[in-house]
Order: sequence, then structure tokens, then C-alpha cells
Amino acid sequence: MVEVGSPEGRTAGEVWAAWATGFSLILVVLALLALAFIPPHLNQGVARIQHQIQETLEPAERLAAEIELAQTHSMAALEAWVFSGDGRFRQRYRAAETAETEAFVSLRLLSEGMSLSTREAMVQVSLVAFPWHTGLDGVLNEVVSRESYLEEWSTERAKFDELLSSTRALRQSLAAETESGLRQMAEARALQTRLTRILITFGLLVPFLFLIFLGWRLRTLMVEAEAYRRTATRARREADALLDATGDGVLGMDLNGRCVFLNRAGAELLGYPTRLVVGRDVHELLHHSHPDGEDYPRSDCPVMRALETGESVSGKNETLWGAEKELLPVQISVRALKDGMEIKGAVLTFTDMRETRVAEASLRKALRARDEVLGVVSHDLRNPVGTIFSSASLLLELDLNPEKRREHMGSIKRSAERMNLLIQDLLDVARMEAGALRVASTPFHLRELLEDVVAFQRGRGEERGVSLRCRLPDPGAQGWGDRDRILQVLSNLVDNALKFTPRGGRVEMGARVELHEEGVLFWVTDSGPGIAPEDQLRLFDRFWQVSRRDKRGTGLGLSIVKGLVEAHGGRVWVESEVGKGSTFLFLLPQRTPPAE
Repeated sequence: MVEVGSPEGRTAGEVWAAWATGFSLILVVLALLALAFIPPHLNQGVARIQHQIQETLEPAERLAAEIELAQTHSMAALEAWVFSGDGRFRQRYRAAETAETEAFVSLRLLSEGMSLSTREAMVQVSLVAFPWHTGLDGVLNEVVSRESYLEEWSTERAKFDELLSSTRALRQSLAAETESGLRQMAEARALQTRLTRILITFGLLVPFLFLIFLGWRLRTLMVEAEAYRRTATRARREADALLDATGDGVLGMDLNGRCVFLNRAGAELLGYPTRLVVGRDVHELLHHSHPDGEDYPRSDCPVMRALETGESVSGKNETLWGAEKELLPVQISVRALKDGMEIKGAVLTFTDMRETRVAEASLRKALRARDEVLGVVSHDLRNPVGTIFSSASLLLELDLNPEKRREHMGSIKRSAERMNLLIQDLLDVARMEAGALRVASTPFHLRELLEDVVAFQRGRGEERGVSLRCRLPDPGAQGWGDRDRILQVLSNLVDNALKFTPRGGRVEMGARVELHEEGVLFWVTDSGPGIAPEDQLRLFDRFWQVSRRDKRGTGLGLSIVKGLVEAHGGRVWVESEVGKGSTFLFLLPQRTPPAE
């Protein structure tokens, strides 16, 4: 039977958990990617078809109609000229022919992307129209008499009818192609609706199941860790009782508190050769002072007290002085050596706690980091997941009107965007900590950058009842850096200011070129409550918030701002006074080499 905490038992469980966790994460990523890319991709297909109809087929139909009308006017003018000889009708024919030619040239420019049958119809019109117009040059230029031409009038009329028939065939082909495009667009929209419903259901179930699995797995790990700790402690104590050679220090004392025995492990821990310890007073050598240098009275020493009274001491944390006045944190146990009821001496067992305390500190740090991540994930994902669940349930179960459907779809989209922003923030922080964050620096216009931030944040300011203003620099002013990353920095600062500025307040942002510092200074000022000086010191720390009860942010935004600014070689700071608002500023070098 494999015990809990044994290497064999842990290996199978850890492998299974790793596979399950990896598979769950893959499903979550696939669900988010599908929701992010498939509906927009289908919408692009619908837009392409609509663009083809609006920009190509419908104008082409109008041009075909114009061609047919021009041909009709040409025939009418020709007939009037032949029968009357009035030169005005010859001019009208030329005008109609010119209109037909221009319309046909415009139609040819639109022919790319049309069906083969439509282009063949255009070629057929061209093959009939060109000979017909060319054959009329003689009578129009009076090289051929009108009387002789009248004798062949029925033949010319038949040629015109053939031309008109080919033009009408072209119009019918364009109409059929337009109808086909409308049919494809309707089918694509229906497919988009069906796939969106499927992806909403999939995107709802996968994160929910992953959160359940994550909670179960964390609880299992905690139980296994506790069981392993208890088993390891019990095994260590049993081994200490059975083996003379132990990793702990073992020191024997006589009734006077002098060392009579020190094992090899104890000598290595203290840094003394055994021969220099044996015969020495234990308290005076190892336990004479507190860590701060204050004298440790012999009467207060638990080792000496246990030696005098015969009482046992177990698991007491103390500090011993090793060689070269080195402090050694240990956990001591003292047992009296008795011959019947008579005390002959005592055994001091001391365990090195340096690695344990380092491990405990690391464990506490890891637990705090885990609690912070779990707190962010559980708080910031629970609300959007709940919103997606409720909205998707209504969409699937109720036949809502278009306005309500759009409202719920908007809620789902906003919740998915919120989840995506949290994941992106966590990924940015991970890249910063791993040193993998890169920026691609190029010149950009400061005015356009600030206008983009204002356009993006204006709606949020209106929702919160906060005035958003911007001081625009000169139109020609330029900065140098990764424009998208700097836009992210400004958006984070403005969004943060809007969150913490009360209704009716104001937020102002701007930028200017600082010639004496050879850089560009950006600032975001708010009329919020301000920040205390002691809180400003930790303001840019990861997951840190001024108030732990304030959950309006994840605590990542300012940490990301600092990382992005420093990645550009710049610096960021805050100027604030309680009750008088805050100003966040960052300075970027005017020109720096692009990041490698």
C-alpha cells in the first residue's frame, strides 16, 4: 500500500493533476479565442458580401441600365436622322454613343470579382455594339446616302435588336448575381447566429467547470501537503529515537551543565570541533546571550532549568552561539538522564532551523501570492462569468425582441472584454517579472495619441459623471516609443482617475515636450480624494490597493504602468495631497533606440 505523501503516490497524482490542469487551461483559452475571433470573422464575411453588392453589383446594374438607355437614344436619333436629314439628330446620336461608351468603360472597371457569366455577357455586348456603331459611320458622315441606307433599314434594325437583347441579358446576369449575393449574406448571418449561440454556451461552461476543478484541486493539494508534513514529522521523530547517528545535534551534559558528549552533526552545526566543546560549560559557551547581545541569565535558561528540575523541554525555539559568534536558530529538546529517581545529567537535542525558517518565509510569500492571485481571479472573474451565464440563459430560453437581444449580447461582450483585460494584465505582469516585455519604438504624433485616449475614455467619464479634459500639444509635436504601449499607459491612468474621482469631478490629461530634459512629459490630474504619503510608497506595487475593501480594480494597473514606462527608459511618479486630488506623471526619452 502506498502511503499519502510517498514519492510513488505523489507522482501519479501530480501527473494526473498536471494533465487535467493543462487540458482545462487549453479549453479556457480555446473558448476565449473562439468568442474573440469566430463571430468577428463571420461578420467580416457578411461585410465582404455586402460590400460586393453595394460597391460593385448595384452600381454595375445602374451602369447597364444607362447603357441600354443610351443605346435606345442612339437608335432613336439614328432613325430621326435617316428619315429627316436634320443634323441635330446626328449630334444627339453622337452624345448618346459617348454616354454609352463612358458607362461601358465604368462597368469594365467594376468587372473584377464578378462571375464568369456576367463578364461573358459584357464581352458579348462589346462584340455586338462595336460593329453596329462602326457600321453607322458611313451614313452619319454622309459617305453613304440616306436613301440607300433606308433600303437596308430592316437589317440595321435587326442588328440593333440583337444589341439591345445582349444588353438586357447583361442586366439579367447582374441581377441574378446580386440576388445570389443577398442569399449568401442571409445564409452567412444565420450561420453567425447559430455559431454565436454555441460559442456562448461553450464559453460559459468551460470557465465555470475550470473554476470548480481549480478549487477542488487546491483543496486536495492542501490536504496532501498537511498529510505529508505530519508523516514526515512522525518519521523524523521515530528515526531520531532509533538512530544514534542523527542529523540533529545531540549534546550530553553532567549535573554541573558541562558537556560530556557532542555528536558529529552537532559539531558541524555549531562549527566547533568536538574536543573544544567537551568539558566546557554549555550555557557559557552556547547560550550566554540573547540575539541582541543582552545577557541571558542562567536562571532563565530552559536547558539549565530542565537539568536542575528534571522537567523535559520539547520543541522550544532558541538561539545558540556557534563558532566565530555565529547565531544559530534552533529548536531544542531537553530530556533528563535518570538512574531511578536520581538525575545524572541531561541530553540536549537541537535542530537547525535556518533552512526551515527560510522555507517558511518562502512558503508564506508563496501563500500570499497565491491568495492574491486567487482573490483577483475569484473576484474579478465571478461577476463577468455570472453576467455571461444569466445573459446567455435568457438568450437561449426566451424569445426576446431584437432590442433586448442586443442588450444581453452587449452584456456578454462587455463581460468577455473584462475577463480578457484581466488575463492580459496578468500576462503583462508575468512578462515584466520574467523580463520578456519588449517595446518597438517609433515616432508618433502626440496630439493624435491624446485624441485617441479621449475618444476611448469619454464614454466612461460620462457614465461616471466626471468631466474629462485634454490639453493638446502643438500639431507638429512628436514623441518616440511604442505607441500602443504608451496608449495603454495613458488609458490605465485615465481609467484609474475616472474610477476614484467622485461624480461631478474632473480629470485632465496632457503632454508637452520638455526640451531641458530631452523628453516628453505626460500627466493625468484628477480632483479625487488624494493619496496619503505613506500609501504613495507602495502605489506601484503589484496587487496593492490603498483600501483592501475597495475592489474597483485588480491592483495591477499601476504596476503595469510602471513596467511599461521603465521598458521605454522613462520614469513615472505621483504628486498628491489628501483632499486635493492626485497627478500621475511619466517622462519618456525623446529619442531612444528601438528595443531589441
